Amino acid sequence: MGVFTAPAATAGTTTEEITVPATIQYLHGQDPVDPGHCSALVFVQWADVPGTVSARAYYTFKGQERSESAAPPFSDTTDWVVTYTVSPGNHWILVGKSWVDGPTVATCEDKAELYKTLITNPVRVVLTVERDNSKCEAAQTLVTKLQGKVKSLKSRMKAASGKRKDALRDALRTRKKQLAKAKLAEQRAC
Repeated sequence: MGVFTAPAATAGTTTEEITVPATIQYLHGQDPVDPGHCSALVFVQWADVPGTVSARAYYTFKGQERSESAAPPFSDTTDWVVTYTVSPGNHWILVGKSWVDGPTVATCEDKAELYKTLITNPVRVVLTVERDNSKCEAAQTLVTKLQGKVKSLKSRMKAASGKRKDALRDALRTRKKQLAKAKLAEQRAC
Protein backbone atom coordinates (compact mmCIF):
# COMPACT_ATOMS: atom_id res chain seq x y z
CA MET A 1 0.00 0.00 0.00
CA GLY A 2 1.67 3.19 -1.16
CA VAL A 3 1.99 5.90 -3.77
CA PHE A 4 1.29 5.04 -7.39
CA THR A 5 1.78 7.19 -10.46
CA ALA A 6 -0.29 6.45 -13.55
CA PRO A 7 1.70 5.72 -16.71
CA ALA A 8 1.83 8.35 -19.43
CA ALA A 9 -0.69 7.95 -22.20
CA THR A 10 0.61 6.45 -25.42
CA ALA A 11 0.12 7.94 -28.89
CA GLY A 12 -3.54 7.89 -29.90
CA THR A 13 -4.72 7.63 -26.27
CA THR A 14 -5.59 10.00 -23.46
CA THR A 15 -6.12 9.44 -19.76
CA GLU A 16 -8.92 10.80 -17.65
CA GLU A 17 -9.97 10.48 -14.03
CA ILE A 18 -13.45 9.23 -13.25
CA THR A 19 -15.12 8.61 -9.90
CA VAL A 20 -17.11 5.41 -9.53
CA PRO A 21 -19.33 4.10 -6.72
CA ALA A 22 -17.81 1.54 -4.39
CA THR A 23 -18.66 -0.68 -1.44
CA ILE A 24 -16.75 -1.94 1.57
CA GLN A 25 -16.23 -5.70 1.88
CA TYR A 26 -15.46 -7.07 5.37
CA LEU A 27 -14.12 -10.62 5.05
CA HIS A 28 -12.60 -13.20 7.38
CA GLY A 29 -11.26 -16.70 6.97
CA GLN A 30 -9.68 -19.54 8.91
CA ASP A 31 -6.66 -21.60 7.92
CA PRO A 32 -8.01 -25.08 7.10
CA VAL A 33 -4.85 -26.73 8.44
CA ASP A 34 -4.38 -24.61 11.60
CA PRO A 35 -7.73 -23.68 13.26
CA GLY A 36 -5.96 -21.17 15.53
CA HIS A 37 -4.78 -19.15 12.51
CA CYS A 38 -7.24 -16.74 10.85
CA SER A 39 -7.39 -13.38 9.14
CA ALA A 40 -9.78 -10.49 8.67
CA LEU A 41 -9.43 -8.21 5.64
CA VAL A 42 -11.25 -5.11 4.44
CA PHE A 43 -11.45 -4.24 0.76
CA VAL A 44 -12.98 -1.37 -1.19
CA GLN A 45 -14.77 -2.94 -4.18
CA TRP A 46 -15.91 -1.41 -7.48
CA ALA A 47 -17.12 -2.63 -10.88
CA ASP A 48 -14.59 -3.04 -13.68
CA VAL A 49 -14.12 -0.12 -16.08
CA PRO A 50 -12.21 -1.08 -19.25
CA GLY A 51 -8.93 0.77 -19.74
CA THR A 52 -8.29 1.39 -16.03
CA VAL A 53 -4.56 1.93 -15.39
CA SER A 54 -4.75 2.90 -11.70
CA ALA A 55 -7.24 3.37 -8.88
CA ARG A 56 -7.39 5.27 -5.60
CA ALA A 57 -9.91 4.10 -3.01
CA TYR A 58 -11.21 6.71 -0.56
CA TYR A 59 -12.79 5.48 2.67
CA THR A 60 -13.38 6.65 6.22
CA PHE A 61 -11.19 5.36 9.05
CA LYS A 62 -12.23 6.43 12.55
CA GLY A 63 -14.07 9.43 11.08
CA GLN A 64 -11.16 10.63 8.89
CA GLU A 65 -10.89 10.23 5.13
CA ARG A 66 -8.03 7.99 4.04
CA SER A 67 -7.00 6.55 0.70
CA GLU A 68 -5.01 3.71 -0.83
CA SER A 69 -3.78 3.42 -4.42
CA ALA A 70 -3.14 0.41 -6.60
CA ALA A 71 -2.60 -0.64 -10.20
CA PRO A 72 -3.87 -3.75 -11.99
CA PRO A 73 -4.26 -6.49 -10.88
CA PHE A 74 -5.17 -4.45 -7.76
CA SER A 75 -5.83 -6.63 -4.67
CA ASP A 76 -8.12 -8.95 -6.66
CA THR A 77 -6.45 -12.06 -5.26
CA THR A 78 -4.96 -11.58 -1.81
CA ASP A 79 -3.27 -14.36 0.15
CA TRP A 80 -3.34 -13.54 3.87
CA VAL A 81 -3.72 -16.77 5.90
CA VAL A 82 -6.32 -17.84 3.29
CA THR A 83 -6.79 -16.68 -0.29
CA TYR A 84 -9.41 -14.01 -0.92
CA THR A 85 -10.57 -13.53 -4.53
CA VAL A 86 -12.90 -10.82 -5.84
CA SER A 87 -15.98 -11.81 -7.84
CA PRO A 88 -15.65 -11.57 -11.65
CA GLY A 89 -16.33 -8.11 -13.08
CA ASN A 90 -15.13 -6.34 -9.92
CA HIS A 91 -11.86 -5.16 -8.37
CA TRP A 92 -10.54 -4.66 -4.86
CA ILE A 93 -8.08 -2.45 -3.05
CA LEU A 94 -7.03 -3.72 0.37
CA VAL A 95 -7.58 -1.09 3.09
CA GLY A 96 -7.32 -3.13 6.30
CA LYS A 97 -5.95 -6.46 7.53
CA SER A 98 -5.33 -8.32 10.75
CA TRP A 99 -4.76 -11.89 11.86
CA VAL A 100 -4.64 -14.22 14.83
CA ASP A 101 -2.23 -17.11 15.28
CA GLY A 102 -2.85 -18.82 18.57
CA PRO A 103 -3.35 -22.17 20.30
CA THR A 104 -7.17 -21.96 20.41
CA VAL A 105 -9.70 -22.03 17.58
CA ALA A 106 -10.12 -18.60 15.98
CA THR A 107 -12.30 -17.45 13.06
CA CYS A 108 -11.48 -13.70 13.10
CA GLU A 109 -15.17 -12.94 12.84
CA ASP A 110 -14.70 -10.61 15.80
CA LYS A 111 -11.93 -8.77 13.94
CA ALA A 112 -14.19 -8.32 10.89
CA GLU A 113 -16.95 -6.96 13.15
CA LEU A 114 -14.47 -4.54 14.75
CA TYR A 115 -13.46 -3.31 11.28
CA LYS A 116 -17.11 -2.47 10.59
CA THR A 117 -16.86 0.18 13.33
CA LEU A 118 -13.46 1.49 12.18
CA ILE A 119 -13.65 1.53 8.36
CA THR A 120 -16.93 3.04 7.18
CA ASN A 121 -18.72 4.97 4.46
CA PRO A 122 -18.52 7.28 2.63
CA VAL A 123 -16.41 5.35 0.14
CA ARG A 124 -15.56 5.99 -3.50
CA VAL A 125 -12.92 5.08 -6.05
CA VAL A 126 -11.19 7.45 -8.46
CA LEU A 127 -9.93 5.63 -11.55
CA THR A 128 -7.37 6.73 -14.08
CA VAL A 129 -8.71 5.40 -17.37
CA GLU A 130 -6.88 5.28 -20.67
CA ARG A 131 -9.07 6.01 -23.68
CA ASP A 132 -8.20 5.02 -27.25
CA ASN A 133 -8.63 8.07 -29.48
CA SER A 134 -7.79 6.38 -32.78
CA LYS A 135 -11.45 5.72 -33.68
CA CYS A 136 -12.36 9.31 -32.85
CA GLU A 137 -9.48 10.67 -34.92
CA ALA A 138 -10.42 8.45 -37.88
CA ALA A 139 -14.07 9.57 -37.66
CA GLN A 140 -13.04 13.24 -37.53
CA THR A 141 -10.79 12.78 -40.57
CA LEU A 142 -13.64 11.18 -42.53
CA VAL A 143 -16.05 14.01 -41.60
CA THR A 144 -13.52 16.63 -42.73
CA LYS A 145 -12.92 14.76 -45.99
CA LEU A 146 -16.65 14.45 -46.72
CA GLN A 147 -17.28 18.10 -45.84
CA GLY A 148 -14.69 19.05 -48.44
CA LYS A 149 -16.34 16.81 -51.04
CA VAL A 150 -19.79 18.28 -50.31
CA LYS A 151 -18.42 21.81 -50.64
CA SER A 152 -16.71 20.93 -53.91
CA LEU A 153 -19.86 19.33 -55.32
CA LYS A 154 -21.94 22.39 -54.39
CA SER A 155 -19.60 24.76 -56.24
CA ARG A 156 -19.35 22.42 -59.25
CA MET A 157 -23.14 22.13 -59.33
CA LYS A 158 -23.56 25.94 -59.46
CA ALA A 159 -21.43 26.09 -62.60
CA ALA A 160 -23.09 23.07 -64.27
CA SER A 161 -26.28 22.79 -66.30
CA GLY A 162 -28.55 20.15 -67.74
CA LYS A 163 -27.73 16.48 -67.27
CA ARG A 164 -24.37 17.33 -65.69
CA LYS A 165 -26.15 19.37 -63.00
CA ASP A 166 -28.59 16.46 -62.36
CA ALA A 167 -25.69 14.02 -61.99
CA LEU A 168 -23.89 16.36 -59.58
CA ARG A 169 -27.13 16.84 -57.60
CA ASP A 170 -27.39 13.04 -57.19
CA ALA A 171 -23.74 12.83 -56.16
CA LEU A 172 -24.26 15.67 -53.67
CA ARG A 173 -27.29 13.93 -52.16
CA THR A 174 -25.21 10.73 -51.75
CA ARG A 175 -22.28 12.64 -50.15
CA LYS A 176 -24.64 14.45 -47.76
CA LYS A 177 -26.04 11.09 -46.60
CA GLN A 178 -22.49 9.78 -46.14
CA LEU A 179 -21.58 12.94 -44.22
CA ALA A 180 -24.61 12.56 -41.92
CA LYS A 181 -23.62 8.93 -41.16
CA ALA A 182 -20.01 9.98 -40.59
CA LYS A 183 -21.09 12.70 -38.14
CA LEU A 184 -23.11 10.13 -36.16
CA ALA A 185 -20.10 7.80 -36.11
CA GLU A 186 -17.96 10.72 -34.92
CA GLN A 187 -20.38 11.46 -32.07
CA ARG A 188 -20.26 7.81 -30.95
CA ALA A 189 -16.46 7.57 -31.20
CA CYS A 190 -15.65 10.89 -29.58
